[in-house]
Amino acid sequence: MHPQTSDISGKEGMVSSDNALASQVGRDILAQGGNAVDAAVATALALCVVKPASNGIGGYGGCMVIHLAREVRTLAIDYNCRAPMAATPDMYQVEDSERRWGLGEFPPIVGNANFVGPLAVTVPGTVAGLYLAESTFGRLGWGRVVEPAIRLAADGFPVWPGLQSNLQALMDGTDPKSAKTMFPDGKVPQEGEIWIQPDLARLLTDIASNPDGFYRGKIARKIVRRVRSMGGILSEEDMASYRAQIVQPLEVIYRGYRIYGPPGTTGAPTALQILTVLQQLRPEPYGVEDWSYWADLADTLVLVWKDRFEYLGDVPGLGRITRWLLSERHARKHARRIRRGPVAGRRRKTVLQGGTVSLVTCDAEHNMVACTQTHGGGWGARVGVPGLQIVLGHGMSRFDPRPGLPNSPGPGKAPLHNMSPLIVIKEGKPLACFGLPGGRMIPNIVAQFAVSLLDCDMSPAEALNRPRIHTHLAGMLVEKELPDRAREAMCARGHVLEERESLGGLASCIRIRGKKIIGASNAGPEASAAL
Repeated sequence: MHPQTSDISGKEGMVSSDNALASQVGRDILAQGGNAVDAAVATALALCVVKPASNGIGGYGGCMVIHLAREVRTLAIDYNCRAPMAATPDMYQVEDSERRWGLGEFPPIVGNANFVGPLAVTVPGTVAGLYLAESTFGRLGWGRVVEPAIRLAADGFPVWPGLQSNLQALMDGTDPKSAKTMFPDGKVPQEGEIWIQPDLARLLTDIASNPDGFYRGKIARKIVRRVRSMGGILSEEDMASYRAQIVQPLEVIYRGYRIYGPPGTTGAPTALQILTVLQQLRPEPYGVEDWSYWADLADTLVLVWKDRFEYLGDVPGLGRITRWLLSERHARKHARRIRRGPVAGRRRKTVLQGGTVSLVTCDAEHNMVACTQTHGGGWGARVGVPGLQIVLGHGMSRFDPRPGLPNSPGPGKAPLHNMSPLIVIKEGKPLACFGLPGGRMIPNIVAQFAVSLLDCDMSPAEALNRPRIHTHLAGMLVEKELPDRAREAMCARGHVLEERESLGGLASCIRIRGKKIIGASNAGPEASAAL
């Protein structure tokens, strides 16, 4: 079972993430007069320091949804990475070129080159995205919200349980130069020891005064020089041309609630599509003990993931394609297909990925932010940059390495990723925000959170603690604690179940009930910090 949690509540603000140190940073920013965006950016930067295997200043990027309460406006920030302009659809050599690979199955690549090493590296989006959010919608200013991350890197923090094994995994699984980048003295700090990152502190200090310097000048040159010295194709022009964007979010109406997610090549089109189909299958809300929900959900996941792999990618007309996938007409088509009979997918190998963080914030005015950012898998490309104490994300791993598909690699393309932070609005007022890490599991599980919160009226902890299921056309995975009657309902529809101890990462959620702001995190109650 995924880690269980409990709710905490406050009246003036809330920050919930998958790390207590980072959440406390966000809470302190709220206490200093910052708004939800200030808190989110400061928390995200702190996560780059204290959870370096999952995200970082060199991480490939993320996405953010923001609700501005006074303006009654919701928007999104896209800071997904971009492939180098020298990338081509056939840049990777498939190991088993004779095998016919199914929809959504990424074939193994010679040398694992799309996951590890210089050819896995994309233009990092994290700095640009967080700066854009803060400079446009924050209250305290960029330099102020970077300060806590600088202190964490310069003064150090105790190595928390689990971090030591992550650090050792990098030491054992990368080249000596990259290892020395992160551990200049050649030693991996042990649990409880204070870990200081002086080069990262200097980098953060530099970008606090000049965030654009990450993409132009000496910092960018160091990144490019390191990647190209290893045989990579990233260029200074790729770095200088990168832009994060403020974009109109995706929106669906579910049971009268407006649910917003980031558009483009994110996981949100899939998460929101799941809800559109469920609403067609059951116009009335699902109850807590409505066991048909699990069968409807399992069938829906199979059909929606077929759509995801067949249609989505950084292609012309993506907005039109997404609107069609989220349309009531398309949802009715899937609902009719489910009612006709079994849609269960065939069993095959399931690959579960993890290297991501998620956070949510809410301030006294009920501005809200839901944010997810990532390296991709743990430590990303495992390419360290000397003098900067960062590793680079592997955004190229999120492309399907075969040419001729919507999500094939290409010059300057954005990969199809899974991050799906969501915000729920009811009659113009914010109700909830939530998200989680977990690779391909993210879109499916955030949709399940929405059902738990909105259909079943659960608290954040209740929603996060509820058993989860997952498929991406590779067998139906279920958590060990899933009730027998839910299993029976899915099996009756032809699904073959594979039991797992837990699914998805450490989720975070905030919900407003009256004057209370309630938060929860699977990282434990201490990872939610309230005012």
